[in-house]
Amino acid sequence: MELSLPQAIVVGLILASLIAFLTDRVRYDMVAIGVVLSLALTKTLEVDEAFAGFSSPAVVLVASMYAFSAAVGRNGIAEVLSQRVLGAEKQAERGLVLRVVLLSALLSSVLSTAAIVATMIPVLGTVSKRASVPLSRMLMPMSLGALLGDLLTLISTSKNVAVNGIIEQSGGVPFTMFEFTAFGALILLVGVFYFLGPGLVLLPRTKSEETLAEHYGVPKFITEILVDSPSVLVNQSIAESRFGEKYGVTILGLVRADEEATVMAPSPHNKIRANDVLLVQGTSEAILRTRQELGLHVRESVQVGPLKLTSFDVQLVEAVLPAGSPLAGRTLAESDFRALYNLNILGIAKHGSVKPLQVTSTRLDVGDTLLIQGHTRDIERAHKHRKIIALFEHPTTGFGVGGVLTLILLAAVLVLPTLFPIHPSVAALLGAVGLVALRCLRPVDALRAQDFPVLLLLGGMLALGAAFEKHGLGAGLAEWMAGGGRALGNPMFLVGALLVGTTLLTQLINSLAAAAIMTPVALALASEMGVTDRAFLMAVLSGASFAFMSPVAHQGNTMIMGPGQYRYRDFLRVGTPLTILVVIVATVLIPLFWPIVKLG
Repeated sequence: MELSLPQAIVVGLILASLIAFLTDRVRYDMVAIGVVLSLALTKTLEVDEAFAGFSSPAVVLVASMYAFSAAVGRNGIAEVLSQRVLGAEKQAERGLVLRVVLLSALLSSVLSTAAIVATMIPVLGTVSKRASVPLSRMLMPMSLGALLGDLLTLISTSKNVAVNGIIEQSGGVPFTMFEFTAFGALILLVGVFYFLGPGLVLLPRTKSEETLAEHYGVPKFITEILVDSPSVLVNQSIAESRFGEKYGVTILGLVRADEEATVMAPSPHNKIRANDVLLVQGTSEAILRTRQELGLHVRESVQVGPLKLTSFDVQLVEAVLPAGSPLAGRTLAESDFRALYNLNILGIAKHGSVKPLQVTSTRLDVGDTLLIQGHTRDIERAHKHRKIIALFEHPTTGFGVGGVLTLILLAAVLVLPTLFPIHPSVAALLGAVGLVALRCLRPVDALRAQDFPVLLLLGGMLALGAAFEKHGLGAGLAEWMAGGGRALGNPMFLVGALLVGTTLLTQLINSLAAAAIMTPVALALASEMGVTDRAFLMAVLSGASFAFMSPVAHQGNTMIMGPGQYRYRDFLRVGTPLTILVVIVATVLIPLFWPIVKLG
């Protein structure tokens, strides 16, 4: 098929986007902005068409549900429910995994999947210790269970909303709030039985006897430095010494010469005194430079262990970088994290690979695990602000009046579009306004909750979908697929083809982008064959939910890699059989729920 210039531009943008997603060299929000600008500058879309995605009901709906996720987190609803459902006593592993899958699926049916994963990671960390079940046996069922929950309601994930937005753009009939709930419940049931049987056998059992300090290689890079009385450091504060900014060295503790208690995780205002011993972390080159320029001496009596780096109110904890964290995409040297929260980062692990030498210069990504030293109150504050997910036990109480009101408003968002002719985006925005008006959520927290890269990606992919449809690319691809479907004599094979294609694409890029690319194809395929489009659209929606085989397929998978000490092969080993199973079941069920009927 010979392509026109606009068609060639759209195909080129799709290929360029796929390469950018696969190589992960460019942030996906920047890819989305580049797509929109390219479509507008080349006049492939009119300016108002190119920017329409950013102001679409789909973006409003997703942004409003982020506010609900923040309100649920702020009022402790998900944490309280998780702790009460999962319990903390020693219990059978199989029953615990069952509850983890069901709970994560039900929570993610109405809230952001990434937010649910972020909330449940520290809860499962506590349950793991008390129930004596390795964390690696629970985190993957939790993340994949949350993905299975995406098919329970329309508002469960931005990908569902994106598909609905493209359907509306094309003039079709969008999905209703609970249209695929029964189908999604059956797929969830398949997932539950999988994790009770073969899935449980395939889950890795990772249990390390190392301390956190040993796992991150901290003892190798700790040095004790004596501050002599003539030193220029005497009577300077930690901030004035500029150890971090100038030398790339972190002060972890001050051992006082006058037998006062050792000051661990000192604040920027703590003064350095004569004959203090500084417990510092850094590369040998950085420490050598510090000693030479400041005339300091090394003490040889270094003994570093977890107790050396902690005190009665200072902890050494592991933390995960969640989706939406402002630290993502930046180095610690570029951020003001240390100044804002008075926390020391002692080590970083990416996909299970520890990087002890490049703490300040390593660019952070969602899912990275950090070894943090600091005062409990400061760790709690950073956790509450969702800069990090601290993997330690958090005190919880009942969720109070604010939690009850949040649940009532959430129920209203679900029910109103079902009972009345109200668009889901209007109901969601009304509910988000109610959260602020009833003081369940502060306006600043509603803004902090927004995952702007996802909102930009959503707007950009809607524009790409509009261009794909406007210039007839979906029709050309659909004509080729329809020929194959007619040759096979059964449209169910096309459902299977869309399912498999979308599922594979989801493993390589991400679910939202895969759904946005494949939805116009499904619509054009139905139009070309002259049949109802629901079965084909559900194939795309389902395939984009089956992000089980790769840690990069969904942010939730990325976030559990570090805490669960997973490797890529673990997702392949556990996720591949589950993917094959649900694809087969969905291929059979979709035409039963949404029969493929000839139009006219």
